[in-house]
Amino acid sequence: MIPRPARLALALMLAGGFALDAHSARAAALGVVVGLDRCGISGDAPQNIEYNFESGGLAGVQGEFGIGQDISLSLQPMYVRRRTEVKGAAEGKSTGERILDLSLDYIAVPVVVKFSAARGRTYVAGGVDLAFLNSARITGEGIDEDAKRFFSNLDVGAVLGFGVVFPIGRPRLTTELRYVQGLVNLAGDEQGAATQDLPNRFHSEGWQLTAGILFPLGGH
Repeated sequence: MIPRPARLALALMLAGGFALDAHSARAAALGVVVGLDRCGISGDAPQNIEYNFESGGLAGVQGEFGIGQDISLSLQPMYVRRRTEVKGAAEGKSTGERILDLSLDYIAVPVVVKFSAARGRTYVAGGVDLAFLNSARITGEGIDEDAKRFFSNLDVGAVLGFGVVFPIGRPRLTTELRYVQGLVNLAGDEQGAATQDLPNRFHSEGWQLTAGILFPLGGH
């Protein structure tokens, strides 16, 4: 079930968009998007535990349609891998570190509204990111554990981005830097060995850098 804040944000974006003048809207477009993900977990870490964001990746498709003058709604279903380095003191030793890799794989559906500027060459974007957990693993130091049961199946994040558009005829190349801030607790109900390195409450946070191409379906 989608949390109430996410449902409200989606309803406001859609209601605001359909209230605008459809005759001035940009034509619909479809395309693909790939990028680098630097999102990880953030929260009140247990004693002697530190979290560092690691590089992951993303790839998917994107659809966009105009809902007003210089305003468009974009849906971007994608596969996303988010990685976090979990660093802590080695057990039973006065010195030394214990470093684990936490890898979370999601099927994410960002829903964002884009506001174009500079004659369509730049834009700012805001919306929500609905991410459904596909798999989770903790590895390193002789550990290779399926950790999906320790995490919530749904992550909801707020999205804020800035993009640049490069027209190449009718298709448009885009690049965007995006900040994602998790809005819900990712901790699952089950406890186990893997959770000794995780706080009781934590959320996602980080950056994404994407590149994509959009092919207009009609109009000019």
